[in-house]
Amino acid sequence: MRPGALTAGLLAAGLVLVGCGSSPASSGGSGKAASDPYAPYASLTGAQRTQKLLADAKSEGGVLDLYTSNTDIQDLVDGFKKAYPGVKVNAFRANSETVLQRVLQEDQAGKPQNDVVDTNDSELRSMDKQHVLTPYDGPSKAGLRPSATTFGGWTAERFNAFVVGWNTDVIPQGQPPKTFADLADPKWKGKLSLEVGDWDWYASMHTYLTDNQHMSAADVDALFKKIVANSKVTKGHTVQGELLSAGQFGVALSVYSHTIDKAAKKGAPVAWRPTVQPVILRPNGVGLMAHARHPAAALLWTDWVLSAGQQAIAKSLRIPAATTVKGYTDPIPAGTTTYNVPESAETDSAKWNAAYDALLRGVAKTG
Repeated sequence: MRPGALTAGLLAAGLVLVGCGSSPASSGGSGKAASDPYAPYASLTGAQRTQKLLADAKSEGGVLDLYTSNTDIQDLVDGFKKAYPGVKVNAFRANSETVLQRVLQEDQAGKPQNDVVDTNDSELRSMDKQHVLTPYDGPSKAGLRPSATTFGGWTAERFNAFVVGWNTDVIPQGQPPKTFADLADPKWKGKLSLEVGDWDWYASMHTYLTDNQHMSAADVDALFKKIVANSKVTKGHTVQGELLSAGQFGVALSVYSHTIDKAAKKGAPVAWRPTVQPVILRPNGVGLMAHARHPAAALLWTDWVLSAGQQAIAKSLRIPAATTVKGYTDPIPAGTTTYNVPESAETDSAKWNAAYDALLRGVAKTG
């Protein structure tokens, strides 16, 4: 789950894609930089900016230290290294909770060790509140969807889409659920899956049903209780997708669209279209660290990820933040109702997390 302190053992459990660099000098852990390391580049654009950033990145040591929860980060690392072979990327990958705790613990100790962070919106909002991030105002921002640039200290680089997916061997053709309310029917008993940490999806669905479908809060609570009674609980979206592909249950209520699309591409009997509406969109983003040891490399990475790197994001079947990406077709069918995770989900995260946890208590676990 997202809230709560994590032990040092959990921090060590993250997968290090490339070895991390040496420890930096202490910054005091105040969350406020003595000076802005990105200021020298603020007025630069085009080739002049790129050439200056690349030259300075090499003078910094030719290293970028990146913390991320992105399971497709290697696609971005490979693309960046191809564009700028003179800059080495040290990427530490772990779940989003571990990334958050590592960033905050290192900042509090006055020893931040990363230049850039790439993770989920909730964790980025928490980092922003602690003043460990610096807003990105580079030229690549102009090519993004308006909804990608509204977060203060960080910028969305892609969007995860929560969808209802199903196993086509378990659910006969023509019989997948058509609406979210359908899933309350007792015929789905034991055939549904919920993910244990998806309180933000729950908050989004609850808010959508009350605000957009004009259901009372009591009616929405009653609907969720019926749906949960039909469900099993999994931990982790990757595990959820694997178990769905294996037919351990018939329907996953909050699986990522790219998880289903990747599995289907490999031949798994899974689908999510026609869509059960709404599709919940959650931004995942990139944040510049206020105390970056390698600010030029950090800006070079962020410029690239929010422009040319969007191609790699689309190739990994994610939804890019850019308004246009060559050869990209939006996986969400035209006419589908989409709903962004509301800000209230974050401001009242403790309430929603507790409510979702209480809802799932006593439900059978699988995986």
